[in-house]
Amino acid sequence: MPRRWRIVWLLTVAALLMAALAAVPALYLSERFYRFQEIPLWAPPLCWIATAALLVLVPKLGWRRTRAWLVPAAVLALAVLPVLPLMMLSAIASGDSKVVAVEVSSDGRHDAVTQYVDFGIDTLCAVRLRERRGLFSRQTDVWPAREGRGQQCPTQVSFTGNNTISIIDARGLEMTTHFDADRMQVAQLLPPP
Repeated sequence: MPRRWRIVWLLTVAALLMAALAAVPALYLSERFYRFQEIPLWAPPLCWIATAALLVLVPKLGWRRTRAWLVPAAVLALAVLPVLPLMMLSAIASGDSKVVAVEVSSDGRHDAVTQYVDFGIDTLCAVRLRERRGLFSRQTDVWPAREGRGQQCPTQVSFTGNNTISIIDARGLEMTTHFDADRMQVAQLLPPP
């Protein structure tokens, strides 16, 4: 095989490995940096499987030594096997989440997002405060989703100032909390009914 195909092959393997390595911490940090939630859970194992498949193609590129391609392919395959059941269990355990309502602050820097999560057995509702400034936008809970009891979403979520959120729950009770925009922390979590 020509030298340029070997270079393309090496760059492809390196890109797949780097994508898998970058996806793992991004998935871990996706609860704080919500834009990382767009990365699918199956991205790292898929990159590893594609890398193992490319390593199997090494003999076709003209490299004759079996050890040079068989050992890395076997190591990657063995590394992926225990991860696949965990990824499948995690995908089953995560519920279907959809955004019900979004309220934008008066200065346009923050969103108050009401999310409805359906786990099949239980339905949960949460309100999160999110930044609106790019890839590393942070989020924090304002009204946390409590497991074990069905929750109704609040009837109204609004910003009553640049650093105050007001929530009116299904019973008509109004609750407010302040937040620090620089640290993205809420002074007090509002308890769902």
